[in-house]
Amino acid sequence: MRAFVTGGTGFIGSYLVELLVASDYQVRCAVRQTSNLRWLKPLLAGKHPPIQLVTADLSNPDSLIPSLRGIDLVFHLAGLTKAFNADEYNRANAEATRRLIKACVEENGGNTRFLYCSSLAACGPSLNGKPLIENAQPQPLTDYGRSKLKGELIAREYANRLPVTIIRPPAVYGPRDKDIFLFFQCVRKGVLPLIGNQGRQLSLVYVKDLVRGMHAAAISERTVGETYFLSDGVVHSWWEVAQAIAQSLDKRPVRLHVPFFLLGVVSIFTEAVARIAGKPATLNRQKMIDLKQQYWVCDDTKAVEDIDYRAAYPLEKGIKETTHWYLDNGWL
Repeated sequence: MRAFVTGGTGFIGSYLVELLVASDYQVRCAVRQTSNLRWLKPLLAGKHPPIQLVTADLSNPDSLIPSLRGIDLVFHLAGLTKAFNADEYNRANAEATRRLIKACVEENGGNTRFLYCSSLAACGPSLNGKPLIENAQPQPLTDYGRSKLKGELIAREYANRLPVTIIRPPAVYGPRDKDIFLFFQCVRKGVLPLIGNQGRQLSLVYVKDLVRGMHAAAISERTVGETYFLSDGVVHSWWEVAQAIAQSLDKRPVRLHVPFFLLGVVSIFTEAVARIAGKPATLNRQKMIDLKQQYWVCDDTKAVEDIDYRAAYPLEKGIKETTHWYLDNGWL
C-alpha cells in the first residue's frame, strides 16, 4: 500500500508517518523547501529509507499530480492553526484542500481513499455541556474553525468521485506538542494557571490514539462518506488536566486564577507584537473566543461502533508519557 501524507513533518503528522511505516506502507511525505524535518530524520537514515520526501506545494496544483501517482491513501493533515486573518486560513485550510482532492481525482480517478483531518473547532463547542455527535449543526466560532468547516464541505463536494472520510479531533496532546506544553512549563515552575472558572470542560485525545484511529478509518469500507470524532472517551475539566500534569511532575504548584478580562488585555498586546514580528501569535483575540467557551466536548461512540476504536491512553497514562518525553528531551 502506498500512502501520501501532507503535514507529515508536524506534530500529529510525524506520528502518522511512523505508524504507516510500522505497518509496511510506502510513504510519500509532502514537504516544502522550508520544512523542518527533525521528527522524520530517524526514518530518513540509511541507504533505503522507508519514506520518500516529495516537493509538493498545495498552492500549486501542477506540483501535486506527480506526487499522487499510484497512491492508494491520502492523509491530508497540512493546514494553518495560527494566521493573521480569515483569508490566510481559507487559503491554507480550504482552498488547499480543494486543490489536493481535485488532483487526486484527476490523477487516480476514484481509486484513492482521501482522509481529511478537520477539527472539533469546525463544529464548535457544545452549548449545553452534552458531548457533540457528528450530525450536530456546525457552529464554528473562529476564522480557523470556519476554514476547517469549509475544507470539510469541499471534501464532501467530491464524495461522489472518490471515497472521503473526515476526522474531527478535539484538543490533541502528547510528545512533540508545543501548545499544551506551555501548561506543563507553568506547572514545572510552580504555578498552576486556571483560566476563567474551574468548571470548563473539554475532550482530549492522545496523539498515538488519534493517528491509530485515523488509519483505521482510512482503510475501513464502513467509513466512506462519514465524519468521526476521536477522543479518549472521557469528558475532562481543566482542573483535572492540571492536577494530572502536577502529579506527573511531582509538583504542588500555587494556583493562579487568570480572569478572562486580564487574558484579553494580554492577547491584544501579544497580537500587536506578533504583527510587528510578522509571525501570528499563539494567544490572540480569536483564541480568546475559544478559551471562553464552557464546553469543548465530543462523543466518539460512532467511531467505537464503526471501526472498533478504543483509546489506549487514558489521561493519566498520556500525561505521564508526555511528561517523561519533555524531561528526557530537555524541554522541561
